[in-house]
Amino acid sequence: MSDIRMVIGALFLVYGVILVVAGLLGDAVNLWTGIPMAIFGTTFILWSHTHPT
Repeated sequence: MSDIRMVIGALFLVYGVILVVAGLLGDAVNLWTGIPMAIFGTTFILWSHTHPT
């Protein structure tokens, strides 16, 4: 976890998943905000694994 992309990606992924769950249980704004955040976080994590420089 020394790469900053991994830390940023993990934070966005965790917050995105929390918002998706909250959106499924209630407010649709949380769902539509959480999905892009989870995708963004996953992209950062994949980027840190594929280009580890």
